[in-house]
Amino acid sequence: MIVFDTDVVVSAGSALAGVAQRMADDVAVLENTVAGSGNPWGDDESGSTFAIAYQAVLGHALGALGSYVQQMGDAALSLTLQAHAVASADQASAFEISAGVT
Repeated sequence: MIVFDTDVVVSAGSALAGVAQRMADDVAVLENTVAGSGNPWGDDESGSTFAIAYQAVLGHALGALGSYVQQMGDAALSLTLQAHAVASADQASAFEISAGVT
């Protein structure tokens, strides 16, 4: 027997959405910190060379983190939608059984 508690799954979806929002907030803070104003690597040749490599890696890392945030948000939404879909299907099946519909 499978027991599916819609409220628990919806709650998990909401919790996951909260995680996604916190991740998004943290990524924004990180991005503002590392890509904000200032030039911490200096204006000399080696600092400029480092900045080019650093910014390329930073762009890739921030893109990946943004993707993870999106995936987490998508998973949260999917959990909630699936919980409601299963509950609706279950209610429809219960109605059909009680009404004698085959």
